[in-house]
Amino acid sequence: MQLEKALAQLSEIHAQVLKTEVFRGYRAVTMLLTAAIAVVAGWYGSAVLQPSTAEEFTVFWVGVAVCCAGICLVDMYWRSVRMGSRSLTWRTILVVAQSLPALLVGAVVTWVILARSGSEFLLPGLWSMIFALGIWSARPYLPQAVGLVALFYLLAGAWLLVTTDATVPGSWGMGLTFGIGQTALAVVLYLNVERPLMIPNEDA
Repeated sequence: MQLEKALAQLSEIHAQVLKTEVFRGYRAVTMLLTAAIAVVAGWYGSAVLQPSTAEEFTVFWVGVAVCCAGICLVDMYWRSVRMGSRSLTWRTILVVAQSLPALLVGAVVTWVILARSGSEFLLPGLWSMIFALGIWSARPYLPQAVGLVALFYLLAGAWLLVTTDATVPGSWGMGLTFGIGQTALAVVLYLNVERPLMIPNEDA
């Protein structure tokens, strides 16, 4: 019993230590890449694809989201393997796990909206607001300034809910929202995580 209690305490201490360290698995360049993909997807969806049904719109943007998520996950996995750090691997698992509930909610909400014909115009705004919750849930492991990025996604989602009234949502709203949001996230990561590592320590 004492051994189990000691192991439980060590696990709790380890979890607290991980929370005090800023997660370095996300990179600014990766976020900029996802921002570019969002903007290009917004242009492509509006000028070329022009989905005529809510199902086509949803499949297109879910595909874009999966592509961006895959890029981020591959980059994080590659960094953890290259650095050979078990601590980074655990932090990666923790940060990703924090966003899973928001991802699940997003999937359920999307399914319900598609099942209720006539409400499809709500999808872009709801996706943006749910993404804000996903960012906020991972905030304990990221620079505090990501809270401003989450606030942007929340306000942008509310704006999309108010202004979008077409049966099939337009793609530019999605492209610009996530393009700006991911660019802001890249700036936060660069200024708070990557740039401090590049500045030489004058006391050394």
